[in-house]
Amino acid sequence: MVALKAMVQKSSLQSYTQQLQKLGADVPYAHVVLGSGFGTSLDALLASDWVNLGEIKFGDVEGLIASTVQDHAGKYRLYRHKPTGKVVQFQMGRLHGYEGHDPRLVVRTVMIPRVAGVKNFLLTNAAGGLDRAMNPGDVMIIEDHVNLTGKNPLIGHNPVGPDGKELGPRFPDMGHCYKPEWRARLQTHLEKHGLKVHKGIYLGLLGPTFETHAEVRLYSAWGMKAVGMSTVWETIALHHSGAQVAGLSLISNLGAGLANVSLDHETILETCRKSAAEIMLGLGDFLSQDLLK
Repeated sequence: MVALKAMVQKSSLQSYTQQLQKLGADVPYAHVVLGSGFGTSLDALLASDWVNLGEIKFGDVEGLIASTVQDHAGKYRLYRHKPTGKVVQFQMGRLHGYEGHDPRLVVRTVMIPRVAGVKNFLLTNAAGGLDRAMNPGDVMIIEDHVNLTGKNPLIGHNPVGPDGKELGPRFPDMGHCYKPEWRARLQTHLEKHGLKVHKGIYLGLLGPTFETHAEVRLYSAWGMKAVGMSTVWETIALHHSGAQVAGLSLISNLGAGLANVSLDHETILETCRKSAAEIMLGLGDFLSQDLLK
């Protein structure tokens, strides 16, 4: 009988928890993944209610590797919320399938904390808008997603943890994988900071190419509202394991052909950075006033 390989190895879990101990941090109550353009605006969150506990580089956790993508630093930054004493972990950047990584490696950045005991996850990304009502700098709360990457982190044996026990069912129900209550609260907090907020379906593609004009027309006709190259694998793995998940997309540009501009990564990052500070303020309110209660 072939032994099952755990999605998270015992050595990775031990390495991660040792790094937490070095920082004097408890297992985080919540984990926030910061997508393209968000990382430089994390300081906007800081106020008297938060204490910076330090950072853990991906390279310091066995089983993780550095990102090769601009603006994805590849580290965790941890804060303690002074009124509640709860720790929140911010993941600065992520891994992507288009870097050549297997889905199970990509999701390991969230699944190591998940297996360590983190239950609450908020995933952010930069995405192309597929609705002309959207403008660069707007936000879309993810109501659901479509995975057209052609891959899935649950392919193969049903994922198990370091103890050999299955992390979730073999055929998980993916309905309601983005927590409805959190979606409504996030919208309220983001709008309070002057952001235009949409709701819709996120389409995940493998990349790394931006979409053709014909593809954008097709996806728009299908009812997709935003398209990007991340998030769906993380959501699948987390939901399978029983985690609570919410997601949002910063609309960095309109899909190719919807606006008379050429797409390039640096321009997209600059657009993201302009709205990211307001988004981080909204996320800080959501964490302080809702999630950490």
